[in-house]
Amino acid sequence: MAVIETKYSVGDVVYHAGTTTERKQRPCPDCNGTRKWTATSPAGNEYTFQCPRCAATYNRFDDLSLAYTATVPHVATRTIGSVQYNSHGASWDHGARYMAIETGVGGGSVYSEADLFSSYDEAMVAAEAKAAEANKTVPCIVTAYNRALEISDYQLDSARLKHAADATSAAGQLLWNVNELFDTIAEASDKDAILEAVDEYKSYSRDRDLNRLYEVVSEARTLATAA
Repeated sequence: MAVIETKYSVGDVVYHAGTTTERKQRPCPDCNGTRKWTATSPAGNEYTFQCPRCAATYNRFDDLSLAYTATVPHVATRTIGSVQYNSHGASWDHGARYMAIETGVGGGSVYSEADLFSSYDEAMVAAEAKAAEANKTVPCIVTAYNRALEISDYQLDSARLKHAADATSAAGQLLWNVNELFDTIAEASDKDAILEAVDEYKSYSRDRDLNRLYEVVSEARTLATAA
C-alpha cells in the first residue's frame, strides 16, 4: 500500500506567513513634522493652526494626502486540523494543503504548505518578503507628492465649522468600519471566522475610530464653552 508523506500532520502547531494592510503617513514637507502653521493676517492678527496637509482628515485633492495604505507582514499561529493531498502534478493545487482548527476544519481557510513554517522566525522572514513585493506595486508608496497645497480649502476663522466637519467624518469612518464588519460576518463560513473578524475589528479599527470621534467632539465642546 502506498504511503503519502506530508510535511505537517494533524495536531502540529505551525506558523502561517501572510500579510495585512496598515494605514501609514509620509513625512510632511510643509510643516517639517511640527503639525502647526503660524500665519499673520493683513490686519496684524497672528494665528496658529494645524498644518492643512498632514493634520487634515480630508483633502479635496487626494494626491495632497500624506496617508497611504501599506502591506505589512503578518504571522499567525495555526494548529493543523486536517490534511489534503492532490497527487496530480498538473493541477493548480498539487501537493499538500491544510486546514487549521483556529479557522475551521471542513469549512474554513485552506493553507498552502509553502506558506506554513515550523518556527515563527521563518514565517516572519517569508511574510516580510511578501509584504515588500506587494508594496513595490503600490504607486502612493513609491511616488512623491508634488502638487501645491491649496490653503483656500481651510478657513482660519471657521473653527466651529471645521470641527463639525471633523466630527461628521469621524462618525462616518466609524459607521463604515462597523458596516464592513457586518458584511464580513454575513459572509463568514462558521463561528470561528466570525470571531476572527470581530477580533480583527477590535485590534485595528474600534479603538482608533472611537478615540478620533471622542477627540473631535471634545474639541467642539471646548469651542462652544469658549464662545
